[in-house]
Amino acid sequence: DGRITGLHCHVTADHGAFDACADPTKFPAGFFHICTGSYDIPVAYVGVDGVYTNKAPGGVAYRCSFRVTEAAYFIERMIEVLAIELGMDAAELRRINFIRKDQFPYQSALGWEYDSGDYHTAWDKALKAVGYEDLRAEQAQRVEDFKAGKTRKLLGIGLTHFTEIVGAGPVKNCDILGMGMFDSCEIRIHPTGSAIARLGTISQGQGHATTFAQIIASETGLPADSITIEEGDTDTAPYGLGTYGSRSTPVAGAATALCGRKIRAKAQMIAAYLLEVHDGDLEWDVDRFVVKGAPERFKTMKEIAYAAYNQAIPGLEPGLEAVSYYDPPNMTYPFGAYIAVMEFDVDTGEHEVREFYALDDCGTRINPMVIEGQVHGGATEGYAIAMGQEIAYDEIGNVKTGTLMDFFLPTAWETPHYTTDHTETPSPHHPIGAKG
Repeated sequence: DGRITGLHCHVTADHGAFDACADPTKFPAGFFHICTGSYDIPVAYVGVDGVYTNKAPGGVAYRCSFRVTEAAYFIERMIEVLAIELGMDAAELRRINFIRKDQFPYQSALGWEYDSGDYHTAWDKALKAVGYEDLRAEQAQRVEDFKAGKTRKLLGIGLTHFTEIVGAGPVKNCDILGMGMFDSCEIRIHPTGSAIARLGTISQGQGHATTFAQIIASETGLPADSITIEEGDTDTAPYGLGTYGSRSTPVAGAATALCGRKIRAKAQMIAAYLLEVHDGDLEWDVDRFVVKGAPERFKTMKEIAYAAYNQAIPGLEPGLEAVSYYDPPNMTYPFGAYIAVMEFDVDTGEHEVREFYALDDCGTRINPMVIEGQVHGGATEGYAIAMGQEIAYDEIGNVKTGTLMDFFLPTAWETPHYTTDHTETPSPHHPIGAKG
């Protein structure tokens, strides 16, 4: 019936000249965790042989240093090969083997707990968006026309459904590295109602300042444009583990949300004093605390911030600031469905990407524009790799692609048009449900 009963995988891991991390297993770590992909595979075994070569050191990839990308590619290629062997439609084979929504939280055969997912809904949405049945019919007709000599162009349909493991990570899972992989945030609200937040991460173009300011604004009611985000200054920021492996929002973002809630909890006590009511008599409304049943009686966060520094509040020390360290209870597991439609000239090799559809589910979406920008960047890099981007070496180990004249870097001219889409399946253990 097409159900997968087991997976046996062997990895030969190129570590380069040396491994850049203290833990020699880092290279295949993400591969081990997620190589069963989005599928309910009851038994899995993974083995690895580490190989040292005269290439750049392992563990320092500019993208996906935990090899989650390779894991997704591996299992999706296996699904395609299996579909051919069984004579089944590749989309239906995936559907048969997906982890069901009611199975989450799902314990994988490799020992990891997937937090949440709705793979069938995402898959159906993706197939409908591209008109999958019509595409298959067109593809079959193209093959017939090719055999009859009517065309030299064939139609390719690329399918993939991936699940990632990100948000490193729980100290209980990372102590083999000799460090706790939590993250932190410090927020100070000034008397004027503006704020500064310091974090141990650092933006590399992901839009951290926008994302973190928006999280704080949501938790405290302060305008995002009045919040300064300061990252990566190890002289002033609270201790953190940095930016890599899609961990900033799942870990530092959670610390930011919890820190904002500490601020709001103290603000509630101050508001209760100013309004001469008990804490429990107040309810939060966007940017203010309102007396229940008396909406005309309230204190805004800006008023509370001023009072925190300029009015004696019995039982509370002056000021309005907090620090939060977040040790995540679990990784997060974002997922997505990507479909590419391409035409190929079998004589010249000329190709055209007719459609590229990208559906992502990163849990709670904080800023859709930032997310779309990241998807465009990731899809462009994926396109580059698929079309031949490679660090090539000669027979004695010299790099042959040492400049951007030799290394394929796609521009807007080569890059296809992307159609982005989403579903939203919040992580149950994350303070705001974000996965990445």
